[in-house]
Amino acid sequence: MAAKNQNTSVFSDCSDEYLAITARSDKCAAAELISRYICSIEMRAKKYAPHMYEDLAQEGLMGLLKAADTYDKNRDVKFSTYANVCIRNKMLSALQKKSAIENGENTEISEEDIFDPAEIPENIVVENEKLKEIYDKIISALSQQEWQVFQYFLTGLAYNQIALELNVSLKTVDNAMQRVRRKLKSVLRSGRE
Repeated sequence: MAAKNQNTSVFSDCSDEYLAITARSDKCAAAELISRYICSIEMRAKKYAPHMYEDLAQEGLMGLLKAADTYDKNRDVKFSTYANVCIRNKMLSALQKKSAIENGENTEISEEDIFDPAEIPENIVVENEKLKEIYDKIISALSQQEWQVFQYFLTGLAYNQIALELNVSLKTVDNAMQRVRRKLKSVLRSGRE
């Protein structure tokens, strides 16, 4: 575990843009990126729907990792701007989908409801150590196969395409993604306690 913490600290001075590109192939870079955005993700999840906090935080995390995977450094956009849009859209999509299922209608969320990352309270800095622990847990929770399946999933590949890429069965991919979701939910839940 000490080696992971040392590797993660190697990335502590790197830009978000560099981390986004590096996170595609390096778990420690992904962990550092998560550590920078998890507070914003969690606060946004609590603001949007406290009763769905865990699910929304998980969706936001998936939005962040998708942003890292699809970020194009050649465009004139900061990663933080791109990531926050991806995170917000993933959460709003989940809320609208849940609302549609429960009520048979879509609930629109206004722009005023959107969380501004600049509003993060200073006391979040105090929780940095706790957050680093969460990221280390995420990294260590996923097996190599789960990490690979998850990375392909974040690129937008369908399960059958992932199965072909990894030369495994469709059922293996489905099971791996179920475990990934369960483990992320568990890590996020334990991080709140």
